Amino acid sequence: MRALLANYLIGQEEPFAIEDLRAFSLSDVRPRFYAEVLTKPVQEMTAEESVTVRPQAQQRLAAARGHDHFVKTHSRFGMLNGTHLIDRSVSAGAVYIIRNPADIVPSYASHMGVATDAAIEIMADRDHATVEADVQILTPIGRWGDHAESWIDGSHSLPVCVVRYEDLYADPEKAFGQVLKVLGLPFDRERLARSIRHSSFEELSRQEKEKGFSERPPHMQRFFRSGGSGEGQQALSEGQLARLVRDHGPVMKRFGYLP
Repeated sequence: MRALLANYLIGQEEPFAIEDLRAFSLSDVRPRFYAEVLTKPVQEMTAEESVTVRPQAQQRLAAARGHDHFVKTHSRFGMLNGTHLIDRSVSAGAVYIIRNPADIVPSYASHMGVATDAAIEIMADRDHATVEADVQILTPIGRWGDHAESWIDGSHSLPVCVVRYEDLYADPEKAFGQVLKVLGLPFDRERLARSIRHSSFEELSRQEKEKGFSERPPHMQRFFRSGGSGEGQQALSEGQLARLVRDHGPVMKRFGYLP
């Protein structure tokens, strides 16, 4: 999605460099924005303190550029310890990517460097959170189904454009065209087709192979792993698939991931 947006909005003839995506769309775990609101070095901040100053850091993040801009987050929506995880006052809206959890499992296991069953356990953990390797910036994630509902159900009144990964994979022009419409961006069919070509899995993996990708975890051979749809049905056992249904069945049914 970041590559699609970058290629569409910048509109250059050559594919947007994946290594520049970090500059195109900032991240809500960038230490510099936490450092700006702390009275001590950011390296001394605890994970609990990172949650407390999170809204102030997001305000600095929003003000980092003189125009609306995209920010990547893995956080669930809601509150933790009385603090809003997403500062509504500086958020115009969100694009939420949802994907069949059966397909997430093998990808997530590879990304985290854990076994398949461990990935399934993590996705069912209500208290699951990540902490940045270099500083203690906490990202609360929680259960897969709860995470999706926290963004999608609309109790927060934030406009959210929900995109199924499977629809983006099967018909990128229609799915990404809907994103442009919801975001209020001008629709240009030629530019859209070019941005889709420049953001294809083949193009992204080609760039990674040639020049690397700094977002790839050290234990992974490649970040852009398969880019397909339906892998989970072949990769997971019946018991593993049944566990996903037991953990996340209502949300899976809601988005067409169950028969």
